[in-house]
Amino acid sequence: MLRGDIIMIGSRLREFRSKTNIKMPAIAASTGITKGTLYKWEKGTRPSNLEEYSKLKWYLDAMENKLEIERLDQEDKKPATLRLPLKSGKPASPQVDGKAAAGTIVITDNEPELIVDRITAPFLGPAEGVVEVVGQSMEPTYINGCRIVISRLKDYRNLHWGLYYYIIDTNWHAIVRRVYEAGNQNSLRLVADNPDQLRYPPIEISMDQIEAIFKVNAAIIKY
Repeated sequence: MLRGDIIMIGSRLREFRSKTNIKMPAIAASTGITKGTLYKWEKGTRPSNLEEYSKLKWYLDAMENKLEIERLDQEDKKPATLRLPLKSGKPASPQVDGKAAAGTIVITDNEPELIVDRITAPFLGPAEGVVEVVGQSMEPTYINGCRIVISRLKDYRNLHWGLYYYIIDTNWHAIVRRVYEAGNQNSLRLVADNPDQLRYPPIEISMDQIEAIFKVNAAIIKY
């Protein structure tokens, strides 16, 4: 048994009660530990009775595992794809019918929306969805068929030259490229990673031809 686990049991109990709103008398009844003892532990007193500590640890392990299973069950019930508005910046909404594949543009109430696969990965930051990379233009960085995690770029002044972005033009064509400032102040220079620059030359595109820009947060690659 680790000393750190004993010391942290109080904060773990406090966090659990905050998440579930379960009252201390109910925990006392389930564990056989007095309310007074539990309150002391929650406030920072280090447990001295290892048998009681083990009872609370077992209880929290079981309850937290149950909460995680319930959370995953709820995630499984959610639609697998989302609709991301390209213009208004409104929150993503589920694609309930699931007919359009990720990477497709659909029109809802005159608003163009990008269909993305849902992703639950808080460690990636403000990720809003996943789309697939098609073609060899970005190899070896992003191979054909790999998936990228993207988030909407609401202010194009926040572009960082040399980073990767998912660009959708006004013809609803989408590509992944490294982005640089072009000679024309109102344009961008899109550069492929493929060494064959004759086949995949840099593209200069005016901001007027761009429908939306997404930041590429990460890649999901199957080996």
